[in-house]
Amino acid sequence: MSLILQVLIIIVLIEAITNILSKSILFEPVREFFHKYNKFIYRLLGCPYCTSVWVSMFCVAMLYLYNISVLPLPLALFFMGIVFHRLSNILHFIIDRIDSNYIVFLDKEDK
Repeated sequence: MSLILQVLIIIVLIEAITNILSKSILFEPVREFFHKYNKFIYRLLGCPYCTSVWVSMFCVAMLYLYNISVLPLPLALFFMGIVFHRLSNILHFIIDRIDSNYIVFLDKEDK
């Protein structure tokens, strides 16, 4: 796998993991736990900008320690699943934006 492709995959992976940790309902109980017991980690997880720094460090360490192409298969499949999920969300957003603009355009033509 080319280095450029690996870097693009890592970028998408970092963004997706950051979003899951800082905004998803899945990690809401974890964030609430830290809200009670450790305000620093709670604020860290609630800030996508801050969280992405540490997720980036983790992903770069994984890239350095293991070449993406030789990651253990379950871990590689998990990471690729997150990347595909995020890319499909981006595609859905683009299509949704195009559709909504098209509907607005049709509404204006009718008037």
